[in-house]
Amino acid sequence: MHGPDGRDYDNESTFVEVEPRRKVVVEHVSLPKYRLTITLTPIDGGTTVSWVQEFEKPDVARGIAHIVVPANEQNLDRLTAEVLAGPV
Repeated sequence: MHGPDGRDYDNESTFVEVEPRRKVVVEHVSLPKYRLTITLTPIDGGTTVSWVQEFEKPDVARGIAHIVVPANEQNLDRLTAEVLAGPV
């Protein structure tokens, strides 16, 4: 990953569980280590997306929350735009 400060950061993840149309679990194996679980739940007229990010070390999560929270919102905004754009 290339940061806005011009530095390169390790960013390696592994998909550890994929249930089509239901759930994706990703392990971020480079630092900071975390597990991301995304669940998709059908509702009338659409789908609810749940996004849970559990860090290996809670103090690390607290220390980078000011970066992670807005970054996750940006990711979800991009996902929304892709879904609304429809098939290519």
